[in-house]
Amino acid sequence: MTTLKASGNTQIQKLAGAIAGNIRQEGEVQISLVGASALNQAIKACIVARRFLKDDETPCDIIIQPEFLMQNFSEPSSEATREVTTIMLHIRKTDFDPAHAVSTEANNHTSA
Repeated sequence: MTTLKASGNTQIQKLAGAIAGNIRQEGEVQISLVGASALNQAIKACIVARRFLKDDETPCDIIIQPEFLMQNFSEPSSEATREVTTIMLHIRKTDFDPAHAVSTEANNHTSA
């Protein structure tokens, strides 16, 4: 399974294309990230990837399962290590359901 990396500076369209490409070829992909801004970019890329996959000749959808991982990183300038919480998004292909399709139009919601 391919592991992609996301940061707060990740270009959404490029990550979305990589997600869609891996889903088409392998049926699954994962994204490794650290921090809120990286998570924001990764989730937006997943939304765009769903649109790409919906528009295929044989449309499909994705399921995202998040996981927290604790990883130890060693500092190059010293012998110290630090523990960092990494988020891993496991993304896999699923059947397309028109009832849950991504719409390109904004939904108008009214409150009572």
